[in-house]
Amino acid sequence: MSKQEAECWAAPHPPGGRTCYRVVMWLVDAVDEQMLIVCRRKRAEIVQRMQQAGVRGARGVLSEAQHELQTLNRNICRAAFDFFTRAQGVRASELRAALRADAGVLGYRLGDAAAEVWLELVDEEGVGEHIARWQAALPDVLWCAESIVEQVPSHDVTDMQQTAHAAGAECTEEAAENVAEFSHTTVLLEEAASALQAAQGKVMVDATLGGGGHSERLLQAGASVWGIDQDPAARAAARRRLADYGEQMHVLAGNFRHIKTLLHSHGVDAVDGVLADLGISSPQVDTAERGFSFMAEGPLDMRMDPMLPRSAADIVNEASETELADILWQYGEERASRAIARRIVRQREHGRIVTTTQLASIISSVSPRRGRQHPATRSFQALRIAVNDELGALDELLSGGLSMLRSGGRMAIITFHSLEDRKVKQFFERVTKPEIDRPEWTHPRPNPEYSARSLTRKPMVPGEAELIANPRSRSAKLRVIEKL
Repeated sequence: MSKQEAECWAAPHPPGGRTCYRVVMWLVDAVDEQMLIVCRRKRAEIVQRMQQAGVRGARGVLSEAQHELQTLNRNICRAAFDFFTRAQGVRASELRAALRADAGVLGYRLGDAAAEVWLELVDEEGVGEHIARWQAALPDVLWCAESIVEQVPSHDVTDMQQTAHAAGAECTEEAAENVAEFSHTTVLLEEAASALQAAQGKVMVDATLGGGGHSERLLQAGASVWGIDQDPAARAAARRRLADYGEQMHVLAGNFRHIKTLLHSHGVDAVDGVLADLGISSPQVDTAERGFSFMAEGPLDMRMDPMLPRSAADIVNEASETELADILWQYGEERASRAIARRIVRQREHGRIVTTTQLASIISSVSPRRGRQHPATRSFQALRIAVNDELGALDELLSGGLSMLRSGGRMAIITFHSLEDRKVKQFFERVTKPEIDRPEWTHPRPNPEYSARSLTRKPMVPGEAELIANPRSRSAKLRVIEKL
């Protein structure tokens, strides 16, 4: 067993302008005690010199001391990350989840026995309270009583984020090259391209890049395209497919909920079109290892982004019966949600539920097949939506995407089930009404959200030829608005 490369991750949002800190924690024995004794003595001396220099206003001495302290801290950090232990390494899954759940964390680096975290204080809590919460995620792990905490300028954090994003995207896409070919039939291809009026000189965003089908059609029309996808396999496939378009095509790693942040970070302030195809790609469904389908045995995963902290198995095995029932009802509209949740909780008492076929069998035992639809269909949809926070991400895409459009720019959204279509329909109605009215008002009032006009009184749907060629397109609906 050999030492693993440190895992790097960066939040999709940049620093908000508040004070940023670099925090390093390490396990007991990860740094030689004699080295720590020497470092503590040196640190005390340096801090004393800094205090004296501050009183005298000796900026040169102060700057030199600060640099010396940073060097000392980096030596400790290097020693901690160079340490490798089989017996007591950082359990990445728990600590990763705790760090990503912390709104103040802007990025981290996890080694075998150490964690380096970039933190921005966004609430009333201090650094110590954040550290205590991270360490509480691993209550049985002995952390060193001290940690390194130093202020860092926001531009250093931004540099760290860019490096981590690039490294993470390249790493996962390189791994995805070894996965089966990502082949996906694009839905409502011509209808979407026509609705967006793609043309030479226009800038388009394909917020669900997938295999690159929609992007390719927009590129063929002469537009430049920014494609966003959180799935490394999809990005790798799109890069291969669209390589001939060179600088006309830009591939971004991330969730479309961060559309504004992703585009702004690359200097894009406004676009002419935003397209999103919300359907799950065929390769994701058909690849058993991704855990989206009950048609073949695979791990109960369902993460669009493999780096997400929580899988479907985590929810199924850890959520309470009430939470499970709520997920199945709210996101799958499953009528037997309570009975299924009760059976899952009873079954997991005998061992973790870890495969798709295990879960499908449990659901089928509660709700036998009636008609063509498999009894696990709605429950699997619900878990996928919960794992990837699809509806929350959709809300942010709609508001963020509309704000990115220039006057006359268009947004086209393709939905596949009633929950997401309802959200899109309601959002489009909200922003296309000049006035709003309520029973308690004497007359209608101007709508403060009015900023677009609808281009689809009824949603566009696949034609007969497309339905024959691609039966999975049968539930697709395309809605379009134009920014005023």
